[in-house]
Amino acid sequence: MYVNNHGSGEIVYYLNKNNYLSPMGYRMTGLVQDENKTNYNWNEVTICNMLKNEVYIGNTIQNKKTVVSYKVKKIRMVEKENQIRVNNTHESIIDKDVFEKVNSILEKRGTNTKLKYDYLLRGLLYCYHCKRKLQIVLKNNSKRNSTSHPYITCSDYKSRGCFPLNINYKKFETYILYIVKNICQLYANKEVFYSVYEKYQNRTLDIRECFKKKINQLDKAIYEINNNLDKMYMDKLKGVLLEEDYRRYSQKFIFERKNLIKQKKELEQKLNQTEEKIGTKNKTKKEKELNQLIGSFLKFEKINKIYLYRLINKIEIDKDKNVYIFFNFSKLNCMTKNLNEFIKIEEIINENNQYSKVV
Repeated sequence: MYVNNHGSGEIVYYLNKNNYLSPMGYRMTGLVQDENKTNYNWNEVTICNMLKNEVYIGNTIQNKKTVVSYKVKKIRMVEKENQIRVNNTHESIIDKDVFEKVNSILEKRGTNTKLKYDYLLRGLLYCYHCKRKLQIVLKNNSKRNSTSHPYITCSDYKSRGCFPLNINYKKFETYILYIVKNICQLYANKEVFYSVYEKYQNRTLDIRECFKKKINQLDKAIYEINNNLDKMYMDKLKGVLLEEDYRRYSQKFIFERKNLIKQKKELEQKLNQTEEKIGTKNKTKKEKELNQLIGSFLKFEKINKIYLYRLINKIEIDKDKNVYIFFNFSKLNCMTKNLNEFIKIEEIINENNQYSKVV
C-alpha cells in the first residue's frame, strides 16, 4: 500500500476499519483475528517502524538498544554502524527492491507522517544558504475568502541569518518535473547524451589533473619547509643560530606548514570526489539501474514519487530563486549543466516568471 502512494494514515485507517490485529493485540491475545477487539488499535508509529524493519526482508538485527549502565537503567538506541546485522537469516516475505523504494521515500520525507497534504517534492527541497530543509505551507491570498495555496518557505530564516523565500509550490513542481523529464529524455537519446557526456568527462579529467598538479606543488613546499627546519636545528646545535632566533623562525615555518597541509587535505578530498565521478567501479551496475529508472520514469503520465526520489538527491533554491538540482547519478548531473543547449528552458521560466536559471 505504501509503495502505491497510500500514506501511513490511510493504511492505519484501512487496517483498523477491517479489524486487522495490531502487533500489540496479537501479542496480548495470540489470535490472528479478533472480531471483538476494541483496544490495541494500529497507529502511524507502528506502521513507520514496520516499514523500516529489515526482518521482513530476511535480515536479523541485534543490539539495537542498550542501557546506559548497570546503575542507570535508562535505555538508549545504538547507532546503526554499531548494531549487529546478519543478512539472509530467514526467508523474506517482502521483496528487497520494494523495501528499498519505501525506505528511500521515508528517508527523504523524514518522520512527520501526519501532514494533511503529501506534496511530491516534500523532503527534496533545501535552502541553498543555510542547507536546511525548506517547508511547504498553505497561505491565503490577500483577497478575502480566497482558497489557500501551498508556498515554499525557509522557516525561521531570521534567527539563522538566512534569506526570506516565498515560491508558489504548484508552479515550482511543474517547473521541476519539466526539467527532470527533459533531462531524462536527453539521456534516453544516446546520440545527444554521449556528445554531452564526452565533454563532461574531458572537463572532469582536466579538473583532476589540475588538482594533482596543485597537490604536487604543495608537497614540494612542505618538503622545503621540513628541510629548512632540519637545517635550522643543525645550525642551532652547532651554535651558528641562537636559541631565540631558532624558536622565532621555526614557529613561522611550522605555521606555514600547517596551512599547506590543510590546503592539501582539502584538495585531496576534491580529487577523491572527482575520481569517483570518472571511476569505473560498479559502472555497469549503476548504468543498468539508471537505464531502468529512466525507462520506467518516462512511461508514467503521472509522476511516481518513488522513481523521482531515486533519481533526485536534493533540490536547492537560493535567495534569487536560482534552482540547483542534484541527481543521484553523475551522468544526469552532467546533463543539467548542458540543458540550455538542447531545450528552450526560457519558455517555462518566463511562463512562471519566478526562476532565473537552473544549474
